[in-house]
Amino acid sequence: MAKIRSVVVEGSRDTGYKRVQVLFGTNYFLEIVDSDGRISFLLGAHHTGFKADASEPQGQLQKFITEMQQRHPESSFEQE
Repeated sequence: MAKIRSVVVEGSRDTGYKRVQVLFGTNYFLEIVDSDGRISFLLGAHHTGFKADASEPQGQLQKFITEMQQRHPESSFEQE
């Protein structure tokens, strides 16, 4: 059954978040990690996936998002 299986948060608003992990579906994960002021974004299935630097507004993660929107316009959205 597809569901959000686990949410792990390390840190707090007061001290700063260091890691957020969400396990969902049958074997998917999303993880955001702050390491020495650099933000890493990881998305995958089971033990494979991709990692992108999310530290800059027009950085590596934004390039991946733009590429996915262009390749899969049917799944693209923009928030107001």
